[in-house]
Amino acid sequence: MIGRLRDLLAILNLVVIPSGILFWFLIHPWARLWRRLGVIPTYLIVVPLSVAFGAVLFRCRGSLLGKDLGTNWSLVAIALLLYGVMTRLQFQYRKHLSPRMLVGISELSPAGHKQDRLLQEGTYGVVRHPRYLSAGIGVVANLLLSNHAGLYLLMLCLLPAGYLMVVMEERELIERFGEEYRQYQRKVPRIIPRWRKTSSE
Repeated sequence: MIGRLRDLLAILNLVVIPSGILFWFLIHPWARLWRRLGVIPTYLIVVPLSVAFGAVLFRCRGSLLGKDLGTNWSLVAIALLLYGVMTRLQFQYRKHLSPRMLVGISELSPAGHKQDRLLQEGTYGVVRHPRYLSAGIGVVANLLLSNHAGLYLLMLCLLPAGYLMVVMEERELIERFGEEYRQYQRKVPRIIPRWRKTSSE
């Protein structure tokens, strides 16, 4: 049972994560173009491309997943702990996000692009991208639980792509919020929280 669950999780990660990264790589660099085109036409173009890419990955899953390293209960325990951290983060940042912000309509809608305010409270006052932090923790948990050699290598290769995606999103945020976002960048770290020492008086 656990072996089957691990296999399904490995396939899901193989298909969804690279496809999701491709989706945002298609959105962020050309955000102005997509806004002129509109939300629905944009999704009708970008979503099928991402789905097609996921289908190709699924077809090649045997070679991409590599060797199944088996069920490692120590890794399973670490994964469950990480899922708890990820879930807590998600509850915290979702308090500040509307459904349209969660699916990227703010980036694509001219009205939403102008109306949205810069989030700086809650988890957004600790790191600038709590969604990426949460997603990264979830990916690590999934890798440890599924435990396939090829998947470890693939996700390691995707790290630079994920970093570049964050950089592209920040460029778009600077375009939207200007100096306000630059000041926010100086105050709040990108993804890794800073440990603050509390001064005793």
